[in-house]
Amino acid sequence: MSTRNRYRGTWGKGAVILLSAAVGWFFLEDGPSRLTALAARPSLLSFLSEAGPESVGTDILKQASGIQTLSFFMEEQEEASMQAETDPAYLALLAEAGGTGGNGSLLANAGPQGDQEKGTEGGAGATEENSQATVEAPENTDVPVAEGSSQETPENGTPEQGAPEGGGETGTEGAVAASGQPAMAATEVRGTLYTAEQLADFEFVKKKFFYVHKSTTVYPEQLDASVLLGKDLTLPESDEPQVLLFHTHGSEAFSDSAEGDANMTVVGVGNYLAELLSTQYGIQVIHNTEVFPYSDSYSMALDMLKRTLAEHPSIQVTIDLHRDSGGHEVVDINGKPTAPIMFFNGMCQTPDGPLEDVENPYLLDNLAFNFQLKMKAEAYYPGLTLRTFLKAYRYNQHVLPRATLVEVGTENNTFEEARNAMEPLADMLYKVLRGK
Repeated sequence: MSTRNRYRGTWGKGAVILLSAAVGWFFLEDGPSRLTALAARPSLLSFLSEAGPESVGTDILKQASGIQTLSFFMEEQEEASMQAETDPAYLALLAEAGGTGGNGSLLANAGPQGDQEKGTEGGAGATEENSQATVEAPENTDVPVAEGSSQETPENGTPEQGAPEGGGETGTEGAVAASGQPAMAATEVRGTLYTAEQLADFEFVKKKFFYVHKSTTVYPEQLDASVLLGKDLTLPESDEPQVLLFHTHGSEAFSDSAEGDANMTVVGVGNYLAELLSTQYGIQVIHNTEVFPYSDSYSMALDMLKRTLAEHPSIQVTIDLHRDSGGHEVVDINGKPTAPIMFFNGMCQTPDGPLEDVENPYLLDNLAFNFQLKMKAEAYYPGLTLRTFLKAYRYNQHVLPRATLVEVGTENNTFEEARNAMEPLADMLYKVLRGK
């Protein structure tokens, strides 16, 4: 008998044992829930096409679990903060271009003291992890919501972000504070402001505030902080709906969600965001709660977007609210356990150049909208947001200048943790859209 035949039976038994062990480990380690999360993402073929020849298995797992797992982002964010230079000085980034401006953004002032807010057009300022200047937290208010159409699904991908520490907000329902600010609006800086020198450094801005997926690339002119912060994205007050909130992946749920209960999914989280924007901040919202099949979610969402925007021309903002996949991270915001959030941008380009037939005339506006939101978080809610995720496609962000995709928590966060994140998010949106 040949050596091959002699050991064939032994190898077969060994393979069976190994396979059995692998199956057992899969179920012990909550494998079914991982498959559920994987099913909630774009097709495996798109991930395979983006995964390189090296570490293909690892890349696929990372990508299949969402834009990237939260734990992976937290590790990278911590590493980035280790490299960031602290600078407590305040600097009015746009002072030379005209001083304070419409979006009331917070920027560090170059003066020796620097403990003051500076308003500049376009919204808050950003760069690497932390050049610090502190102050304190927020307060809150109410206003109304509109209900309406459908939601959308992206073209080829998914979204990101989070970190520790708490920022400010306190809630008193219903009334407008004496200052004229909504009762839930943060009024004092508690986090980080960045210097003009930091914000002028492309590498600093890119590493501190963005995660660039290998499927795409980004150029200095696209992350020019003075341009992104200088865009006026404010909207006048209106009784008409100005925001369309929807969920390309509306079935995404949380660790304690009851099966079949839409109110415990990302749609339920969206209900709370719509309520806050409407009743606390006076920003009218149409919340589309349609759940699209994953296989065709982005194209169906785009049809919904076109239809809804045609029916409601007053809408100037679209928010595609998702739930990410990954570990269990929690931030303390005003004493509440809060799931981190991550903004996401599709870049419509690969490292080799623009994608054919995937254009976005509002790319810089979309980047500016997320960047200004991110800077508000850095100033008022430190630790709430992860780095903004950049990927190759466009994710239906080409419909309006103020289009954003937001990831809140993961399947391991509770519904309450995700819901709590809507309070600071609503305030950040208010600050950017109303120039506060």
